Amino acid sequence: MLRLLIPFVLVWPVLALAAEASPLARYRGTPAKELLAMAFCFVGYFIVWLVLYQIGKALKGSEAATIVGSTILSLLTVTPLLALGYKIFGVKPAEAH
Repeated sequence: MLRLLIPFVLVWPVLALAAEASPLARYRGTPAKELLAMAFCFVGYFIVWLVLYQIGKALKGSEAATIVGSTILSLLTVTPLLALGYKIFGVKPAEAH
């Protein structure tokens, strides 16, 4: 269970950056829709992480290298997963002021 600590801790700043510092920052919806999109991203991130972790274990790499490699590759999927979550839950670009 301790192996999940690294990806769990690192996903929050990356998710915040994906939501506010990327082109996705202009997307706004109801709080419920945005929360569902972020939850979708969070679950998708861990599914990707678990798949990559299992592949790394199958390749007989070291435990630490497998965890770090899986985490880095999974963090690269956060922005596309959030964009997909926004699309699924109907979060649209906000109107210009």
